[in-house]
Amino acid sequence: MRTTAPTTRTDMHCHSTASERSRLGVQRALGLPECATPPEEAYHLAKRRGMDFFTLTDHDTIEGALELADRPDCFVSEELTAWFANEPQAVHVLCFGITPDDHGWLAAHRRDLETCAAYLEEHEIACALAHPFYSVAAPLGRRHRRRLAELFGVWETRNGSRARELNMPAEVYIETHGGTGIGGSDDHAGVDIGRTFTETPPAVTPEEFLCHVREGLAEPGGEQGSAAKWAHAAIALALRAVGRGSGPPPDPAAVLTIAERVIREGHARQGAAGSGLGPDHARALLRAWLDACGLELEEGGLIAYMQEDGFSHADLYRRARRAHERALRRAVHAAVSAVGSTAEASTSEVQRAARGLFEACIPAIPYAPATAFLAREKGRLVHHDREPLRVALVVDAVGGMHGVTHTLDEIRERGVPGFEVEVIGTDATVDRRLAAIPDVEIPFYEGLKIGVPSLPAVVETLAEGRYDLIHLCSPGPAGAGAALLARVMDLPTVGSYHTELATYAGLRTGAAELEAHMRLLLAVFYGRCDVVLSPSPSADESLADLGVARERIGRWDRGVDESRFSPAHRVEGLHPGAVNVLYAGRLTVEKGIDLLADSFEEARRHDERLHLVLAGGGPEQERLRERLDEHATFLGWLEGEELARAYASADLFLFASRTDTFGQVILEAQASGLPVVAVDEGGPASLVADGATGRLCPAEARALAQAVIELAGDPQERQRLARAALSAVGRRGWDRSLSQLAAGYRRAAVPRRTRGGVRRAA
Repeated sequence: MRTTAPTTRTDMHCHSTASERSRLGVQRALGLPECATPPEEAYHLAKRRGMDFFTLTDHDTIEGALELADRPDCFVSEELTAWFANEPQAVHVLCFGITPDDHGWLAAHRRDLETCAAYLEEHEIACALAHPFYSVAAPLGRRHRRRLAELFGVWETRNGSRARELNMPAEVYIETHGGTGIGGSDDHAGVDIGRTFTETPPAVTPEEFLCHVREGLAEPGGEQGSAAKWAHAAIALALRAVGRGSGPPPDPAAVLTIAERVIREGHARQGAAGSGLGPDHARALLRAWLDACGLELEEGGLIAYMQEDGFSHADLYRRARRAHERALRRAVHAAVSAVGSTAEASTSEVQRAARGLFEACIPAIPYAPATAFLAREKGRLVHHDREPLRVALVVDAVGGMHGVTHTLDEIRERGVPGFEVEVIGTDATVDRRLAAIPDVEIPFYEGLKIGVPSLPAVVETLAEGRYDLIHLCSPGPAGAGAALLARVMDLPTVGSYHTELATYAGLRTGAAELEAHMRLLLAVFYGRCDVVLSPSPSADESLADLGVARERIGRWDRGVDESRFSPAHRVEGLHPGAVNVLYAGRLTVEKGIDLLADSFEEARRHDERLHLVLAGGGPEQERLRERLDEHATFLGWLEGEELARAYASADLFLFASRTDTFGQVILEAQASGLPVVAVDEGGPASLVADGATGRLCPAEARALAQAVIELAGDPQERQRLARAALSAVGRRGWDRSLSQLAAGYRRAAVPRRTRGGVRRAA
């Protein structure tokens, strides 16, 4: 308590058990009331924090305030819900120093806001518009706010449960239009009462204090809100209402449902209780959070800890975040070890790894919906109808997917027409980088690492970025986290299918069960996307096999830069005197590198002029070097002009992959004037017209070798195929590709604009 008081302080907005029924269905389903703080406890906490006077502003009731009305330092107030007459828009009006008769009259007339405002003015009742930019019901328009400024000269410009950015518009409005700003904690959990307040000149009685407020001699003070504060209020409310208890661990599906409903109903401001959730789910999550954060406190102990004068919401959030990061690091390494220790990862091992990852996220879970909710609240204050939709393009381990890397480079260089795209991931080359808690090597793929970001990093980046659409490239850690957040926030999602990951897993491990697990993961990941963009007809079939409805599959093939890849870059010197057969890409099992070597060796037995040139690298490089010896040249990874020269300086291109969804290197080879010999499967089958722009062969060494032999011995045929391919590839520029991507974005975004909430036009 303050010992000297040159001013008078009062928390002008706090709640008690009288604010009993929550409008949010999820809150009722979990057994949580609107507020669970007894009036007496709220009073003593406010006085301990140095408040000179005390009042309760419960929702449309004065029952809690009446319990304290006989005290000389208390006055009766309420938070009145009042509607614009014959309109769905409503506001909350803090009515101070009222009588039971005033409360009854206001309750009877609350469907006509202007009539209520006139009553308050006529009876000289101090009042304030609570959180003016919060949509109590239907969103307020400019006309409504102009009228509110005329009706109420006092606005709550510092609400202790709302972030600074959410309070600022009210503060700016008062500063520019005139009026008085006040502050209050808007506490519902008995934790932050008195930490936000209104300050006036010295007042001896509540009446004198309220007179200062009416005369405009008041200013807000104290703390602003935050996502951490919001989350801790929910935790404290759960502690009071359902307690810690005992029982089984939380169900991941129930936790996800809770997060989804908090966001959805928080914006709707209401909701039915529904079925499927109950107090036991709230109790299980609360207990798991306390244990995960190392808070060995009973219900009253944790609330007392939060009420301490030195308590910091930011400090408790940091503690939870550190606990999450430590647990995540352990869980990721355990999961990688479990999968990497054996090619035959059993279902139980996969489930155990998944459970470990979920448990590692528990310390951060309460903050995720809080952060997302507040971010969307901030976004609702910003109207940019003429600006392009913002897209978060989330990527994982792009360093190991060079076709994807080059595509991202083109997107960042050229842009997507009508959209503002930012690339997000743990790699160094993205626009917004997520810090990786661990960087782990992918099992069975030596040298390829993937970063695992923390849950708060994903949530803060995507929520605070105010994106309108999420583009998911792969079901890696960042992609999976973004997919969950998009679902919770009801953001439209576009998935793009780049790689046959399930087939890759099977080829690299020889484990059918691991491949089956990967197919299930892909089915869930792409099955939840609004639109899935496929690069080729073969990829369409792969997606359909995963259960993706065909009407949600769209086309997005890749482009090629003819100014970069051109026959004009040809120089002599790859391997003088030889017929140089080029391969570009990763040197891995799934890229058909063994079939490539078999085909080349078979062809060379018939034509010793053949020499294999490999531009790329990977885990199979040394094995290939030993096998092919002097008959092959390994150039390593090439970029820019070096790669363009390598393409143009070869004589033909051999591609033996059966798993490519597209085949970006084929386009690059064609643009460089090379005839292509490829397997008649996957994406290459849609890029090469057999006998017209190249050769397509069965996935057999003898067939591929025969095509290479024939082209090696017929320079005129090589030239004919190369000219036709060069002409065809001219219709595959990046402008066309990026227009396809834009069409996919529009397709996903347009249906969502008809849903609730603010959407910007594309």
